Amino acid sequence: MSFDDPPSTDDPPCTIQSLLRKERTGWWAPGSAYVFVLAILLSPHLSGCGGQAAGPSEVPATPAPTPTPTPAGPANLILIVADDLGWGDLGVYGNREIRTPHLDRLAAEGARLTHLTVPTPLCAPSRAAILTGRYPVRTGIAWNPPKRLRDKERTLADDLRERGYATGAVGKWHLGLEDSDLPAYHGFDSYYGMPYGEDEDNVYRDTSPTTDTVGLDQLARRYTQEAKDFITRSSGRPFFLYLAHRSPHAPLFASDAFLGRSPGGLYGDVVEELDWSVGQIVTFLKERGLDRNTLVVFTSDNGPSRQDGVFGSAGPFLGGKGSCLEGGLRVPGIAWWPGRIGPGRVSDEPASTLDLLPTLLAAARAPLPAGRVLDGVDLLPLLSGQVSRLGGPGIEGGRELLHYYSSDAVSLRSGRYKYLLGGFWDSKVNLFDIAADPGETTNLARERADLARQMKERLSYLADLVAALEPLPR
Repeated sequence: MSFDDPPSTDDPPCTIQSLLRKERTGWWAPGSAYVFVLAILLSPHLSGCGGQAAGPSEVPATPAPTPTPTPAGPANLILIVADDLGWGDLGVYGNREIRTPHLDRLAAEGARLTHLTVPTPLCAPSRAAILTGRYPVRTGIAWNPPKRLRDKERTLADDLRERGYATGAVGKWHLGLEDSDLPAYHGFDSYYGMPYGEDEDNVYRDTSPTTDTVGLDQLARRYTQEAKDFITRSSGRPFFLYLAHRSPHAPLFASDAFLGRSPGGLYGDVVEELDWSVGQIVTFLKERGLDRNTLVVFTSDNGPSRQDGVFGSAGPFLGGKGSCLEGGLRVPGIAWWPGRIGPGRVSDEPASTLDLLPTLLAAARAPLPAGRVLDGVDLLPLLSGQVSRLGGPGIEGGRELLHYYSSDAVSLRSGRYKYLLGGFWDSKVNLFDIAADPGETTNLARERADLARQMKERLSYLADLVAALEPLPR
């Protein structure tokens, strides 16, 4: 099957992590918090600061072809973000009703993350985190609009445009309600889409409303064409495309070519059209000889919706959009870069969409921004197989990841364990061994009371640390 097949009707600057590693050699080893906070506040002046939820993919990896030299120069970058797509909505993540051959093949030819989470299970703050590499509370967007990015915040597009990249955004923006909040004021050369809401007449190009009226059933197709047009216009320059689909956000709409075709019902129709769109983009890259110098990353802004009769799949996890259970936080993560990412890689290492900005900057051979604290790390060594573990200051040398509900840090992932404050799942504090119990069925808070207390203290400490650091001038 090729990427253009029609749908079938039958089937280093400072990061929080680096500073924390310097602070301690073990997770609970004593250290001076005062010295640590001072080091962070002075970081712009410091130099050199530098259970498995599923088994391996059932889509067999295609045999590696005889490699051809990877083109020289900065990589092209495409970041595709679905809206409310669940972890379990794709075939490669175990769905048996919804057919997603293009995304399944993308994973088979590249790498798939099974423990990728978002820092918050809500649309706008999650998107703010993706584009800045920073926890949402740093960016000014802890909830949906009218919250907006702080004027001094920088995005991935800002950083890449300074490196000579053509930068284009297509689709849902959702990071403010005013014209001054549009992508053009946050590093993007061009924009086409609905900045916010679901109004078919609210379609912008760059900084101006258009006369376009695009039915919601036609958005996936229109956005796919706009993405191709941007790639064409960028000829001769490295480019960064941020393609933010509306699909499969409620209410559900699919074009006639997909309506009524999926065994997964209307929701399946919408997801299968989203899969088709990804296939169209990849085929377009191949036709223009751009595939071996383009990194494509696919993910979602949060878990599946549980409203308006829409029930996407969170796979084996509890919860969905709006919940800090794994079903709301865990999202698909697929990275494809022929020649740089080998076929069939599957990683259950904890990762975050906060990691996307440093990862894409690394692919662009761009340095991390100086004087700005980032909350993510570069995933390329993990995706390429250079390392099998990222590591961090958490339990047993694992990563630490905070998860927020609005402006409150309510959950901490540390290594294999997850701590969840009471009131955000049930009235009790929850402690889960995510590696052994991905469905969060067994609360260990009483049995492991000491660990629960330590994780609560750690969560509070890290949340205070994040809240104390304001973004630096743009």
